[in-house]
Amino acid sequence: MPIRRLTAALAVTLLCAAPAAAQSADEALLAAVRGNDAAAIDAAIRAGANARAAGENGTPLAIAAMFGRVNAVRALLEHGADPAGPGPNGGNALNAAFFAMNGTVLLGRDDEPDPARRADAVEIVRLIAARKTGLDNAVRIGPTTMTPLMQAANAGALDVVRILLEAGANPNAANGGGYTALDFAADRAPVWSTFPAADRVEIVRALLARGARASHAGADGLTPLARARRAGNAAIVALLQAPGR
Repeated sequence: MPIRRLTAALAVTLLCAAPAAAQSADEALLAAVRGNDAAAIDAAIRAGANARAAGENGTPLAIAAMFGRVNAVRALLEHGADPAGPGPNGGNALNAAFFAMNGTVLLGRDDEPDPARRADAVEIVRLIAARKTGLDNAVRIGPTTMTPLMQAANAGALDVVRILLEAGANPNAANGGGYTALDFAADRAPVWSTFPAADRVEIVRALLARGARASHAGADGLTPLARARRAGNAAIVALLQAPGR
């Protein structure tokens, strides 16, 4: 769904989702999330708003993550928001950070990169991942399913890969086709990827250092080494051919 349509749908949900008895506080919470206002979030929760309530577009935490509201994410987590709570597309709050506005900025898909906005997007991932909940949850992305680590590796977002690995994401988690983050990193970069090619090499290095298995094969029968050769990634080929791999 385009961002404008999703935002409109979200506005309707925010107006209609809360029970009558708690509607005012819950509406105030969601308005505070939209405004990225930590003080207003605190006031709404103290007034009775439920930080764990889930509407059509997920919990307030998932909504904050999805739309790049870093102050709101921090405040909600401090108030006990559950990172495992539902977000869009069958995911959780961490998955939500890779979706909509935040995902566009996080994965380098925006037409006019803004370092400050991306710093906020990365911080949102760090804050949620630090709770070590649902790190390997896979959601549907186009024709396949991907974990957050797979999405970051596919995009070439080295900083995000490092955050997820440090938090405990499993480098050997596989999707329905048997593909892991190492497969996505070793393959060709997406046409929209704006990250340096050297970062992709460092992603492979980071995954291997965390125990990623270079010998496995996906559903297509290709190992990461075969994938890197097909893509012409000479530096990645060299890494995967190193002794002990």
